[in-house]
Amino acid sequence: MTAARRPGPRAGPGVAAWAALPERDRGLLLWLVHGDVVTAELAGLLAYGHRRIAQRRLARLVEYGLLSGSWAANRQRPRGRYAYALTKPTRLALERSIWPRGRPPLYDGAPEVVSPVIHGLATHDVFAAFLRAGDPGRGFGLAAWVPERPLIRLTWQASLRPDALALVRAGDATVLLALERDLGTERGPVLAEKLARYRAFYDRAPEPAPLHVGFVVDSRRRAASVRAGLRGARAGGPVVTAWVVDEPALAADPYGASWEAPEGDRSAVVGFAPHWAGDPWPFLQPGDLADPDALEALDDRVLRAVPMLAASM
Repeated sequence: MTAARRPGPRAGPGVAAWAALPERDRGLLLWLVHGDVVTAELAGLLAYGHRRIAQRRLARLVEYGLLSGSWAANRQRPRGRYAYALTKPTRLALERSIWPRGRPPLYDGAPEVVSPVIHGLATHDVFAAFLRAGDPGRGFGLAAWVPERPLIRLTWQASLRPDALALVRAGDATVLLALERDLGTERGPVLAEKLARYRAFYDRAPEPAPLHVGFVVDSRRRAASVRAGLRGARAGGPVVTAWVVDEPALAADPYGASWEAPEGDRSAVVGFAPHWAGDPWPFLQPGDLADPDALEALDDRVLRAVPMLAASM
């Protein structure tokens, strides 16, 4: 993978404080260019080590004008959560530093529209579960995680936009997992068509290798419904495999939870068919955003480092 970029905003309200910020604050702000939203709990896991420390630092970043905070809730999640995002001037300043020649073009004029905050936070919960439960000493954990926004900007097909992309290490093997976080708002035929598009594209990939599409749903009842709907997806070749898991089971044991294919096969994610991505990448671990080099495993550079994805772009 390429060397990590270490930008610093040059102008704009609030960004004058950049040079005085601790490395972990900078790492979190740079990650938010791609991750969009963060809670205090996730910020504590990614950068600060503890939720209370994260709350204090996030509040300070709001004072500096670098972040804004708001309460996010909807009918599916009426209790909601408090989430933080970059202010518009901060995002523009950071983007100019990351991409001095301009942001990468969108695919075929596709609109740059990210999912609602509630959906984004639900997807981040999956990220947090995998990151928290990784155990490098036992040989499993995350090697990379790409959130939604880079997948919109650099995606190889406008109609194929997972909510996140994960590289999971199991020993020396790497599993490529496209995450679809389902909140119960899409009916079975919609999900089946989405899976059919994955299969139609990847079965013709220049360098085919196993890709797993994982549907994470809210309950076992919803999991059964989604599996039934996915059985209607057009049959494909050996490249793309679909799996469904309920979020409570995943949260309890991300690497040991049983994922079920529409046809009835079961497997833990560490048992999925591997996808060759070169030598095993280092494990991601809690607190990595204090190290700017970790960012290269959390943004668009991951796509260019995986042979099948790079060849498809």
